[in-house]
Amino acid sequence: MIVDFLLYLIYGAVLLLTLPLRLLPDATLPIGFTNSITTASGYFHSFNSFLPIDTLLSILGSILLIEAGVVAYKIIMWVITKIPGISN
Repeated sequence: MIVDFLLYLIYGAVLLLTLPLRLLPDATLPIGFTNSITTASGYFHSFNSFLPIDTLLSILGSILLIEAGVVAYKIIMWVITKIPGISN
């Protein structure tokens, strides 16, 4: 019963915090934007026949993921060294 009350309380708080966003009308993209995505997709497929763009994007994503991991490790190690009594 207490857990139910806490969950309803959290639910009500989330509803209250998101009230201004929920009062806004639904957003739709302009028709020109969707047409440009269709056109860009056609260009992508034509280039993909002789230059494997999807493979290059996968490789780029992997590199960015590894670099993000390295930066996260460096930040964590920096925070750890700032704790008194701990040295690297």
